Amino acid sequence: MTQPLRWGILGTGMIAGKFAGDLKHTPQGSLAVSGSRRQDTADAFAARHGGRGVAGYDALLNDPEVDAVYNSLPNGLHAEWSIKAMEAGKHVLCEKPMARNTAEAEAMFDAAERTGQLLVEAFMYRTLPSIRKLISMVREGALGQVKLIRSNFSFTREVLEGDARYEPGQAGGGLMDVGCYCVNLTRAVMGAEPTDTACFAHLHERGVDDYAAGVLRFGDKTLATFTCGMTVANDWTTYIAGDDGEIAINDPWLGDGTFKLTRDGKTQTIEAKTDIPLYALEAEAFAEAVAGAKAWITCEDTLGNMRVLDQLRKQAGVPVPA
Repeated sequence: MTQPLRWGILGTGMIAGKFAGDLKHTPQGSLAVSGSRRQDTADAFAARHGGRGVAGYDALLNDPEVDAVYNSLPNGLHAEWSIKAMEAGKHVLCEKPMARNTAEAEAMFDAAERTGQLLVEAFMYRTLPSIRKLISMVREGALGQVKLIRSNFSFTREVLEGDARYEPGQAGGGLMDVGCYCVNLTRAVMGAEPTDTACFAHLHERGVDDYAAGVLRFGDKTLATFTCGMTVANDWTTYIAGDDGEIAINDPWLGDGTFKLTRDGKTQTIEAKTDIPLYALEAEAFAEAVAGAKAWITCEDTLGNMRVLDQLRKQAGVPVPA
């Protein structure tokens, strides 16, 4: 039987708040401690979401009331603090992308094996029942041979001073922030790694890509394209087209529990809805993985995604921190 996890959250930013807010909607986890660099921000976060606030990340990792750590820190801090958390005896759910590069991700999984702790990359959308069903249907041949995939994820947000998304050393940029979703979904649908990649990006004045477009090829049968960005809004619909039909899903990243399947000129809506909030689903999936279930994002999946992201950034002239 899955035991509830007592969570510690590293960081008090936007994603940390979403995770903490949704955690209230599952009996399989609760927020015990929130850690920030400053006591006042930690206390404010705790007052809003529950648990206690502590100053300093080490204080959270050494807290005996924490079973699992949600690492919501900037990309450049994922490896350091996830490894420290596992060495402190905590399981780790680390925000995507797992690290700044493949080598860092490999070091993190080496630490997981050495310490016996669970490490999972937090691609929350993959816990959605609709996404699980979509991937299963495509892999089982609902569209025949997949030939074309089109995926998009971009947004516009005010550029704030100190925003890690715009820091090259933190592995910021659109490819790492949201393009990683497009790459992940395409690979998951195909159940394989791309044989070839290509990417073009626009570089922001701060040195990271603020929007980009890429191509993934899977052998001689399947071509996938994607667009992503942080300074431009576009439609998020993903299309998957094969010999026998097409799937269109309007918002695979946050999801409304439906997608459309078109075959033989007829379109039907496929439903796989849930009343459980997205990040609560992720917390439940993590608790199940701690209890022995297979994680929804495996080590091999994460490393495969990181390798592709490294390739795409190099091809587009985007800095890849060493």
